[in-house]
Amino acid sequence: MSAIPYRLAVLATVLAALASAAGIVVTGLYRDAPNWVQQARGTDLATLFLAAPLTSIGLWAARRGHVGGGAAVVAGLLYLVYNYAIFAFAVALNPLTLVHIAVLGASLWSLLLGGTAAARAAGAVADGLDRRLSGGLLIATGVLFGVLWVGQIIGAIASGVLPPDLVSAGITTNPVYALDLAFFLPLCVVAGIAVLRCAAARSLALPMLMWVPLMGTGIAGGFLLMAMAGDDVPLPVVAVIAILGLGSAALASHALVRPAGARAWTTRATPTMG
Repeated sequence: MSAIPYRLAVLATVLAALASAAGIVVTGLYRDAPNWVQQARGTDLATLFLAAPLTSIGLWAARRGHVGGGAAVVAGLLYLVYNYAIFAFAVALNPLTLVHIAVLGASLWSLLLGGTAAARAAGAVADGLDRRLSGGLLIATGVLFGVLWVGQIIGAIASGVLPPDLVSAGITTNPVYALDLAFFLPLCVVAGIAVLRCAAARSLALPMLMWVPLMGTGIAGGFLLMAMAGDDVPLPVVAVIAILGLGSAALASHALVRPAGARAWTTRATPTMG
């Protein structure tokens, strides 16, 4: 990662850590419906204690030429783009709004300017992934949540009644629908297919496998705060998110520590462009 994308990534990480800490400790910072506040603070917990440290370690490792560092940075930046787009567009104006917009801008521009190079630099690590399990999990993630969101959208359009989670959050549309269906779920599917086909785009697989548990932790944090407030929590959804997150983390960790000589599946397939 070159100098400008690197510095933007550092800026985004520092600002996100500060903003998430404030969101956790400052009472009344968020001015939304209680359910939406709980979800925002759940994201803050995941950002402060998982996403920001992972991105920081990735930046340190990438700067020193360690394999996997670039993948961690890309995963962390994708997490920041996703969540701070929600903070910027769907959270009521508050004293941190400009900071949230700054995190979104810095992380997005860092990805645009240096994300491809960072992912490719760690592309060799993708050869250590379990091809079938990794590809299958990423595709399953994209398909499962795609079907879930499309079903909710179609149901709301047909009935004229908003889904209960939107009513509880006090919002009339869900930014998660747009972010997931337009960008992130297709990226999961593309990365999964690339791993199965041993295509060049398999370099996306490791960052996406890191991204899935990051997102899952943020959602779990929101559910935890909702449960503490006495709200109902969809336990089946929690279970699915936990399984996908733990599975993704295990596959990514295995690839990072797997010795190069053990990556036998790469010798059985010829890489193709795509």
